[in-house]
This record gives sequence, C-alpha cells and structure tokens, in this order.
Amino acid sequence: MTTHQTGVLPHAHADLLTDAAYDYYGLRLATCGLDQKVKIWKQEEATGTWNSVDEWKAHDAPIVKLSWAHPEYGSVIASCSFDRTVKIWEERKQESKSASQSPWALRATLTDARSSVRSVEFAPPFAGLKLAAISTDMHLRIYECLEAHNLANWQVIEDLDMSSAPSPLLTSQGTPTLTAVPLEPVGSPSLTAPQAGGGSGAGPATPTGIATNTTAAAPTRPGIGAREADGGWCLSWCKEKWWGEVIAVGCGTSGALKIIEIRPSLRPITHLTLSHEPATKSSRASANQQQKTHAITSVSWAPSCGRSYHLVATGSRDCLVRIWKLKPPKQAGAAGEDGQWTAIGNPMEFPDHQASVSRVEWNVTGTVLSSAGDDGKVRLFKQAYGTVWRPVGEFSTEQVDDGDEAMADDR
Repeated sequence: MTTHQTGVLPHAHADLLTDAAYDYYGLRLATCGLDQKVKIWKQEEATGTWNSVDEWKAHDAPIVKLSWAHPEYGSVIASCSFDRTVKIWEERKQESKSASQSPWALRATLTDARSSVRSVEFAPPFAGLKLAAISTDMHLRIYECLEAHNLANWQVIEDLDMSSAPSPLLTSQGTPTLTAVPLEPVGSPSLTAPQAGGGSGAGPATPTGIATNTTAAAPTRPGIGAREADGGWCLSWCKEKWWGEVIAVGCGTSGALKIIEIRPSLRPITHLTLSHEPATKSSRASANQQQKTHAITSVSWAPSCGRSYHLVATGSRDCLVRIWKLKPPKQAGAAGEDGQWTAIGNPMEFPDHQASVSRVEWNVTGTVLSSAGDDGKVRLFKQAYGTVWRPVGEFSTEQVDDGDEAMADDR
C-alpha cells in the first residue's frame, strides 16, 4: 500500500458537496452543493493546485447536478435543483463583464418540472444544443435551444412520463431482447405489470420486471407509497451518432433502466428495459420481490471507441456496481429485429463498496470505470482478459492530525 498527497479543494463549499463536473478539456472543474452555490475551479499547471476562480448563488435550494455543454456552443453550464428548476449559465466574454459582475450570467430558467429535478445532461454535439432532465415527478424532459447564439430561447420537445412506458418482451436464444415500442403519452393506459421472465446464474438470462400484455391504468401519483429518498433518478446519453439520439434513464424505485431513442418529428421509443432483480415464479413472490427492488442511483454510457458493442454502467442502492453489455441494432432506425437493441448475457456485478453506490463514471476512452459509494471510497475497474472486468484500485480520504490536509490511500 502506498500513501500520497492528492489535490484538495480547500473549503470547497459551506455544506455537503453534491456534484463535480469537468469541462470538455478537463482544465476546469465545476462543483455544487447543499449551500445552493456553484463554484468554478482551475488548476495551476506549475503547482498542480486547484484554485476557485468563480462562485455564485445559483438556486434557492440544494443543487443536485451540473453539466457542461460542448465547447462549440461556448462556456455553458446547466444546473438542476430541489427548487424544481433547471438553469442555464453562460460565461460572459471578457470585454462584456465588469469587475462587480459575476463572470457567469443566467440565460434561462426552465420551470416545467412539478417536483425536484435530480439529473441533467447536455446531449452529444451531433444532436444539437439539447438538454435532458429527469425529475421526481417521473418525467423525462428533453429541451432544445432554438438558436445557439440565444441561450434564452429553449423549448420542451419531449415530455415523457416514465411510469407509463411499456416494454413488451421477446426472447431469442436466451438473450434479453425487447421490442422497440413507442412511449405512451401521459394519462394513457400503461403496460407495466411485472412478470417473471428468467433466472439468475452463470448463463444468459431474461431480465425481470418486463411488461406483460395486461392493460392497466397509469397511477395518478407514480411511486406513491415509496419514499422519495429511496428512489434514484439518473440519465446518460449514448455518445455515438450512428445509432441516433439514444439515452439511458433510471427513474424511481423500480431498479429498471430504460434505453430510449429520441426521434425528431416522431414519438420516442423504448428499445430495451434492463432489470437486475432475480426472477420469481409466483405472483406472491413477484409481489414480494417488487417491494425489495433497489433504485438505480447513477448511470454512465461508455464511449464505444470502435467496439462492436456498448457498455453501460450503473450504481444502485443494493451496493452493487453493474456493467451491462449492449448490442446495437444492425441498422439504426430499421423496423423489426434489425432495429432492436439487445442485452448480451447478464450484467457483471461488483459488490466491493458494501454500501450504496452514488456515482459511476467512465474515462474518455471507455476503458476504465470509476465508482463512488457511501463507504467513502472511489474504486476503479478495468477490463482484463476477454470480457472480464476486475477491480484495479481504490482511493479513500482520511483526515490527518493537523486537520488541514487530506491524505489518499492508493491500493
């Protein structure tokens, strides 16, 4: 075991830090916290230390998530909060700001959510200046800026009720395969009754929690009876343009991850629903299992970097990190089986954290996965031989005697 000093953000926030996001080049870091502030940090190349260069009060409630837009649209940040808003911030040009002004100007406030907004992420640049947001009202909203030079003009192009997204199941050679089904509009009948669909073990299995053909009315209050604190709301865009505008979404306490394609001028479709819960063989067992589901708290779609398949990582409240292997369709936008996404086998599972996993994130090449958990550690995973992934290291912070520095254990 070796111990070394790492970079520390001194007095980062007055309260708990909730998110940190690097810009496209990795030269600046944005952080947010329960103190309702956003801070921008920049690293000094000579010393390697990070210094706060900008700070401002961004919301009227704790801030949950930050996202940088692609630099072709300028220095733009989106933030979301428990105050039910998403805000768009732009860095002013040097000649247009005064000494008394904050370098970051509020360009738009999006107030469509009816409850706290838990995650926000800009779409890849090939999709245009678009933004996805998921809130605890169980709605996924896709925004688009109509004019890239005017960040005040945003409109909702999709408003999807995630509680009424049907996912019929087709099985082929034991591999989980889900048909591409249009998402139902809000208030329409939902095909979401859980049904046992496979088993767990070494071989491929069919995921559970898949919809049957039984039609039931959508609940008026999705998630009623479950505490919001037990839920998870997260999303991540597919980084490759060849497959269209595809996004992975985890929502509520179901423990299911949906792969959704956003199609211009057409209704969105659910290509795939991934569930990590083991199968049950009776309705009573299924009902009991429904009560034991663990929410997905974080999802990250890896850059494919020439792979013939995609990797999607999730972290959940059952203390497990999972890596799903997805096979893209033979032809994007094709009808039938040629246009379907499929899951290859069972997900790889890592119980190393022994506590709820709060964040998963890939590196820029999709070859190393990092995860952070409530055990206070950051763990790294890397592919070994074949398709086997293994933990390769962990980091933890410990307070030293003088209380002014933090030390990291690198194992």
